[in-house]
Amino acid sequence: MNSSRLAIDLVHHAIAAGIFGQIQWDDRADQRARSNPDLQGLTPGGIRRQLHDFICGGGRLDERPEARSDWLEANAGRPAYYRDFWYRAVVPVPGLFPKGLFIEVRLFDDDPQDPWVEIVNAHPQV
Repeated sequence: MNSSRLAIDLVHHAIAAGIFGQIQWDDRADQRARSNPDLQGLTPGGIRRQLHDFICGGGRLDERPEARSDWLEANAGRPAYYRDFWYRAVVPVPGLFPKGLFIEVRLFDDDPQDPWVEIVNAHPQV
C-alpha cells in the first residue's frame, strides 16, 4: 500500500461492508471496553454497530499518523499499513454520551476486495 488516501478509503469500505462491517476487536481493547463502567453497558458488539451505522450514515473517520516512537518500535514487525496510521471517529450517541463515543481503529487487512479494520480503543469522548 503506497497511498494513505487509499488506506482511508479501505477503512471506510471495511466498516461499511455487509450487515455488521468487517470490523474486529483487538483483544486488549475488547477487555478494556467490557470492563469500562464509563461505557454504561455498551458492549463491544454495540460499539461496532455504532461505528458501522455512523459510516453508513455518511460519517467519516480522521486519519492520523502514528507518532509514538515506543509503539512504532514495539510493532516494527507489523505491516506499514497497520503500524504507521490510525483512524478515529467521535460517534454521536445522544442520550448516552454528551460529547460522543471516541473510537480508534487500525487497518488490519489492506486487501482491496476484502479489507478489515481492528478497533484498538473506544471510550466516551472527554
